[in-house]
Amino acid sequence: MARRKMLCERYERGESAFGNGLDAGWYLAAVACEELPGEVLRDDRSVTRGYAVGFGQWFFFPAIEPALAFGRAARMSLDCSGYGVYEAARELQFCHRHEVDEWVLLLAGESLDRRPDEVEHLKRFVQGVKENNWSAHWHPPTGYITDHVNGRPVKTRQRSLPL
Repeated sequence: MARRKMLCERYERGESAFGNGLDAGWYLAAVACEELPGEVLRDDRSVTRGYAVGFGQWFFFPAIEPALAFGRAARMSLDCSGYGVYEAARELQFCHRHEVDEWVLLLAGESLDRRPDEVEHLKRFVQGVKENNWSAHWHPPTGYITDHVNGRPVKTRQRSLPL
């Protein structure tokens, strides 16, 4: 069986869709593609589906809600002249030639920001943060506040709605 090409053999180092930088995510490249690969989780390679936000640099999020909130907040900065949120896949593969992990960001479709349903996604983002304010990661809302007890998240009986 033929060995799968390393990411550095498949993509040109520094290639970036829309001219955004690659340093924030340590990406080898950020490439536009027609179709995103499926999820993969192996010792030597992983592909995670999610969303990428570009505004000078590329940032990857596993869910659309924090991606849209991040992009919208960035655009409100006086230092940001534009942004885009795209469906994406983050591919990680160990390179046997360079003996390091290499990351590539794959982007598909048109920008998902500033659409009519954006406010609903932003509400879900705030709801998830309200329910899990102890977490560094965004969690989808459940309708109940969670607490952090003895190092474990615990769902309380306290309703989290309305916002």
